Amino acid sequence: MEHFVELIKALAWPSAVIWISYIFRSEVRQLLGRVSSFKYKDVEASFGKSLSEAEKSAESIKKPKVEVSDADLSQKEQLLRIADVSPRAAVVEAWTLIETAAMKNSLTSGVALKRTNPKMILDNLSASGKFSPESIELINQLRQIRNKASHLPDFAISQSEAERYLDLAVKSAAVIGATVS
Repeated sequence: MEHFVELIKALAWPSAVIWISYIFRSEVRQLLGRVSSFKYKDVEASFGKSLSEAEKSAESIKKPKVEVSDADLSQKEQLLRIADVSPRAAVVEAWTLIETAAMKNSLTSGVALKRTNPKMILDNLSASGKFSPESIELINQLRQIRNKASHLPDFAISQSEAERYLDLAVKSAAVIGATVS
């Protein structure tokens, strides 16, 4: 009988955790979707899922012949220096390249945006008809990563992940800027 009681004691907490996790499974999924890194004692995992999805989207897009200008390279070098100090700040700052290119694009199209936010910029690019749905999806994924970096206090990104984001942002801005004519 004592062994049976000990067995029940040993299984009580794991069973309770599994049961609670099952009850709150949708909330747990949402929480895990927001986590960008995890560290417990000597175990550390980085979750660059959003960034990997954006890179896959970028690979599936037909690449127009766009050359990255010297100005874009200079801006990227500045962003890389920022990433050395604060990868999170570099992600937020890299989004401004996309915003600037989109604003120039909309001005040449004769559309004046009185007020802008990242979602309005995305909607404007989509409405212009100049970009494929895949390109719009890539820019949306970059916007979502930028939003996480801006608004989630527990968001953490490594320097290498920030550099990958910067590369995608510079290329996206160059593509947006290339449609200005």
